[in-house]
Amino acid sequence: MRLGIKPAAFLGRLLFFFFLTYALWTPVEPVYTHVLTALSRGFLHLTEALSFDPASRNVTEMRVRETADGRPAIYFQHRRYPQVESGIPAEWVQANLVLLIPLMLATPAASYRQRFGRLGLALAVVVFLQVLDVTVTVKALYARSVPGYGAFARRVYGFGDAFTQGMDTQLFPFAIWAGIHLRQLISRAEAVAQTGSRRPRAKRRRERMNGPG
Repeated sequence: MRLGIKPAAFLGRLLFFFFLTYALWTPVEPVYTHVLTALSRGFLHLTEALSFDPASRNVTEMRVRETADGRPAIYFQHRRYPQVESGIPAEWVQANLVLLIPLMLATPAASYRQRFGRLGLALAVVVFLQVLDVTVTVKALYARSVPGYGAFARRVYGFGDAFTQGMDTQLFPFAIWAGIHLRQLISRAEAVAQTGSRRPRAKRRRERMNGPG
């Protein structure tokens, strides 16, 4: 079934779900920050367990702390080098959700089951990317500050940190949304192209029937 996307209706739904998500996210953010911290800590410990150096295993301490303005942040510290520490404001990592959720809910679907199924898939992808984002940020600081990291590792983690910080709130939500709805968007584009290609022939037929004048 072809589901058309009417621009005005889509924009209206998108704005409605955006303001709704933004309002509801304030009480949800602290809880979600603890969940994201636990997932990130587990993933970091998994990567550290794969290290060939026993001294590099399970070296990250990670917990939730509040910033000076009372907002939650993901705080991490190296156990062997306690001076290597930093914090990641939770809203920096989670901002893509405030855009992705409205995009998913505003897009037409054949049923509510399909709509929320797509939303669940999008959330799974974005949570994985957020965990990866936190992990790369931690590794980038370690590569600059902890002995044992080479120049290649510093360049790789530095690039990964800059890329995720620049793209996760802007590109990733649209990429996930477009990837999940790719068939629907292509179908819509083809329908518009076909409509446009039929207009000149219809116009010529009307001109032949009505005459030149």
